[in-house]
Amino acid sequence: MKICEYSSCTACGACVNVCGKKAISLIEDSEGFLYPSINELSCINCGVCKKICPVNNQLSKSAAEFYMAWNKDDDILQRSSSGGVFSALAAYVLTRKGVVFGAIKNPDTQEVYHTMVDNIQDLDALRLSKYYQSDTRKTYQQVRELLIQNRFVLFTGTSCQIAGLYSALNHWKVDSKLILGTTKRRLITMDVLCHGCTSKKIVDNYIKTKEKKYNKKIANYHFRVKTRDTGWHSGGGTRMKIEFADGTNTVEDNVKDTFFVGFNNYLFLRESCYQCKFCGIDRISDFTLADFWGINPGKVNAKQMQLGVSVMCVNTVIAMKMIPELSAYMYIEAIDKNEVIPYNLAFTRPGNRPQIRDSIFTQITNSNFDFVIKRVCWKHYLKADIKQCIIKCIGESKFREIMFIVKKILKGHNSL
Repeated sequence: MKICEYSSCTACGACVNVCGKKAISLIEDSEGFLYPSINELSCINCGVCKKICPVNNQLSKSAAEFYMAWNKDDDILQRSSSGGVFSALAAYVLTRKGVVFGAIKNPDTQEVYHTMVDNIQDLDALRLSKYYQSDTRKTYQQVRELLIQNRFVLFTGTSCQIAGLYSALNHWKVDSKLILGTTKRRLITMDVLCHGCTSKKIVDNYIKTKEKKYNKKIANYHFRVKTRDTGWHSGGGTRMKIEFADGTNTVEDNVKDTFFVGFNNYLFLRESCYQCKFCGIDRISDFTLADFWGINPGKVNAKQMQLGVSVMCVNTVIAMKMIPELSAYMYIEAIDKNEVIPYNLAFTRPGNRPQIRDSIFTQITNSNFDFVIKRVCWKHYLKADIKQCIIKCIGESKFREIMFIVKKILKGHNSL
């Protein structure tokens, strides 16, 4: 039995969680992406998995209200990918004796999966971005049991994972007031505005190439880091930190790092990401978080630009009612959506699937990761070299100011 079209499957895990016969599991395909596999001996062809699959259904969305936000705790900001809004929402729930679900990366196996924490001390493991998809495992079942126990729950993930959670809960007919009500509601959902996800197999090949480059064993890596010298705003806040087995570490160049160049050019995303049905300003979750790329450098002070600024979309009535209390944890200011949308493609549409996607996994598997990306994205590297020459002449701050003005002029011209 086919649950949904293979190229549309997001591996949200709803089918795994609702199967009463435990006949479905997620396994990796040749590209390293998870897909449902059905044990035909256990399956009774009830069709529940197909019926509840979010890909096969139209789920309700709400129009987003846009806010600029950041955590009031500088230490939390430094340990977060951008503005630390997730930590503020988590603190709000945990102080009410609730639980928080999010993605964790095992430092030993580098596997990413969803887990639950019930105290502030364990939140660090859920912070920072993970660029390959988390396995939700049986967390939807855990959420169900906690809601039945009248516990407060924050569930975070990609929008397709939130859709999977809603589909599972609706199938189980959990009291709608606990899920969608505005007075007794105990479930809060937050999705991260998603560019798409890659597979662990791609990252494994990237790490293999870096080990050859540095001639050292790599013990761990982090996709998004802030350093004291180069903060969130510098180069879009994306840089890979690599930790070696000998205790040393290095932070890759934020403009030329081959993983982020390939990722930002949509070279090796999951097939479903190119046709994502959750893009746009109408959102499925209560909250949506994103980086405030394109922010006017004069809108906040230099320190905040260094520490990070988030976009927080408030999408539902229950989320809007939380804003006054959330203000105790973070600075919140309403902003015009047009300040955000041009710099975040996922607020309009999915990324285009490049033709090279047909062969990029084979190329990377059979060759040096850095060599492949630099050959495919040679225009990016040429522009990066030219940009660096200009910055050396006029300085980074002046360059950012000029680029902001240029983009504003071009935006006005395109709207004519």
